[in-house]
Amino acid sequence: MEDLTLSSPAPSLVSPDLPEALRPPTTPVRLSFSILLTAANSVLFLCYAGVGGLLLPLQVGQIDPANKVANLGIGGGITVLLALLANPIAGALSDRTASRFGRRRPWIFFGAIVSAMALAVMMFAGNIVMLFVGWGLFQITSNLILAALAAIVPDQVPDQQRGTISGIIGLGIPVGSIVGSIVIGQVLKVPSLSYVFIIAILLLILIPYSLVLPDKALPREFVAPFNLLAFLKNFWVNPRQHPDFGWAWLTRFLSILGYFMGVGYLFYYLEDYIKFEQLFPGQQIVQGVSTVNIVSTLVSVVSTLIGGVLSDRFKRRKIFVVISSSIVALALLMLGFFPSWTMVLVASGVLGFGFGVYLSVDAALVTQVLPSATDRAKDLGIINIANTLPQSLAPVVAAVFITKFHSYPTLFVASAIVTLLSGILIQPIKSVR
Repeated sequence: MEDLTLSSPAPSLVSPDLPEALRPPTTPVRLSFSILLTAANSVLFLCYAGVGGLLLPLQVGQIDPANKVANLGIGGGITVLLALLANPIAGALSDRTASRFGRRRPWIFFGAIVSAMALAVMMFAGNIVMLFVGWGLFQITSNLILAALAAIVPDQVPDQQRGTISGIIGLGIPVGSIVGSIVIGQVLKVPSLSYVFIIAILLLILIPYSLVLPDKALPREFVAPFNLLAFLKNFWVNPRQHPDFGWAWLTRFLSILGYFMGVGYLFYYLEDYIKFEQLFPGQQIVQGVSTVNIVSTLVSVVSTLIGGVLSDRFKRRKIFVVISSSIVALALLMLGFFPSWTMVLVASGVLGFGFGVYLSVDAALVTQVLPSATDRAKDLGIINIANTLPQSLAPVVAAVFITKFHSYPTLFVASAIVTLLSGILIQPIKSVR
């Protein structure tokens, strides 16, 4: 089977025998394509923000308040490791799917059903073990969906549109986060009602999307016979042969690590360092966390679009990654050294602006350094390890700073340094300006 890099092949150089599912996309996509894909991404990030950011720490604290930091750090780290393994494996299997319904649609459909079941387990969990069993199952099944959704952009969006489209699709993160923060933190407030809402919206958006998504089928003759050793070997992308892919992976890893080191314990940061409930008697921590998330995500809605559009217009990606990483680092330092509620809100806006630009531009950059058109979902799954592995490590690292050094400022300084390093190491990438 012919190996085609995404950034180079002109239509005239593509083998006429190559199936449409593997051809580099050349037809511009419509706005409706972006809106539907954004909605599909939004519902997943609503779950991550609403469940992971609000309901999970709330339930952990209710079940075992004395050990809440350790339980959240250990349990959260283990479940994110499950996501780390699930995403690239799901991507590889998605690339090999020869269903008449396409390569991506079946994974979205069945992933949505099982994800809803996992959330139901969390809703009825009465102890820490069952709570994290449900969260771990959700991490696995939601990453089946994420792997399929991520591959849709290189599958169907031409290079010249990827910054703009990635910016629009990137709105799924802030939109999902803000809806989760408002509905769960400000309106429902009760875990049981919140889970019912999340399960309903998950099914109502993802199931119809999986049915209407245009997804070209891969002919079975283009799928090599399954060989376990070859399948496992395929997960290694040699950074010496594909250095740009390697640098893109490393910088994504560092950026996400720095970000989640800083904000992963936002719930307890507001509770124990800012003393939110003392500042605002009668209000709960979930309201404070949701307020911070709302400020951050409202700003990131704008910056996500700005970053994607400008990077397409100037045909440059790396400079935007450097600038956005610097802005995120500044926001983390503000959180560490100016512990007032007003400054928390200001820093949240700065953080949202920087991270919004980063997410849209880096997402476009990554699609331009994928090694092969035949393994798009698998390669994006490997990139996604750089999203999930730091989220597994960050709670452990942050817990050390909090429990051993008893210092949020030191934690935020370390987070800022790691984030700045990610911007510096983007420079060696050669194939993308």
